[in-house]
Amino acid sequence: MTVDRDITTLARRIRHESGDVVPFHQARLTAARELGGLPVHTMAPAERIPLRVQYTGESNAAARSAISSDTHGLGLDHCSEDQRAFRALLALALFNGNVYSGPTAKWNYAVVASYDPVMSPRQDELVMVAERAPENVATRLLATEGGGSRGVPGLRHEVSYTCHGQRSLCLRHLPTGALLMITGDPAGCRRGKKRSRGPLHPYLTVDHGLTAHERRVLAAVPPISVDATTLLAGLVSRYNLVDRRGHWATSLSWDPLERSGTERRREPEVMRHGAVRQLWGAGDSWAFRWTGYPEPRDLALALSHREAGVKGAGFTRHGDTYRVALGTASLELCDGMG
Repeated sequence: MTVDRDITTLARRIRHESGDVVPFHQARLTAARELGGLPVHTMAPAERIPLRVQYTGESNAAARSAISSDTHGLGLDHCSEDQRAFRALLALALFNGNVYSGPTAKWNYAVVASYDPVMSPRQDELVMVAERAPENVATRLLATEGGGSRGVPGLRHEVSYTCHGQRSLCLRHLPTGALLMITGDPAGCRRGKKRSRGPLHPYLTVDHGLTAHERRVLAAVPPISVDATTLLAGLVSRYNLVDRRGHWATSLSWDPLERSGTERRREPEVMRHGAVRQLWGAGDSWAFRWTGYPEPRDLALALSHREAGVKGAGFTRHGDTYRVALGTASLELCDGMG
């Protein structure tokens, strides 16, 4: 791999410049840190926590809750199969917007990008830290009694509570059993010293089974292969990721790195009507096409990154399209609507 060659070349230079005093393994580790290619799988959990924070923007407490001795890498993709399946379905809500054909078009969650949530993916739950307005974010996702088709089908309110003085809502996805927590607490505390509170809106709760409409909508979602599920779930885990070396960022609402030239992505049409996003496919083949942020290259780099990417994923470029591959699955990333 190119990164391996670059790390080796830089390590040799570091060792040479030290007069061969620095051992090669130490020079290689220094080079890997500088080039964004640390051997994350060999690092102790205590070392991985601050590294994860540099990418995700989580608090140390939140990252600490996500990484244990058996966590793979930075823990962005280390989760139960049910949680992974839910994240793949959630991707069809988060990454579709201003497109009114297809069964996920009215799930009404693409607008969450404007709240700049921080994702804290964990083994048995997905925590979404939305400090400004967790309840508002939940209203974009949950259906209410008598509210028709709005919301991600099968997602239900389980409990609301306060932790560290901040409001949190625990949501349960009935088909998979997966847990999603939306919280204003930067620590992403799992209950802690909680005080249960009633929801501010008449959300459908875990006591409400799947409606006939939800069953129809879920049945209309194409099958997603195992490898494609990992890629789509990986989009959710990397919803607002920033490269610690400043080479890429995946935010859907702005460029956190404030790079020159990215302002072109806020074109008049996007400013007036909002970004258009379309994520769709079937089986092993999926495509994400959009206007606005981020750059397709940034998203491809994030998914395939040595430290923060999906293990085993890589990408190729064909013209303006970036193709991320994992096993037998592929995800094409392209500007505009094709």
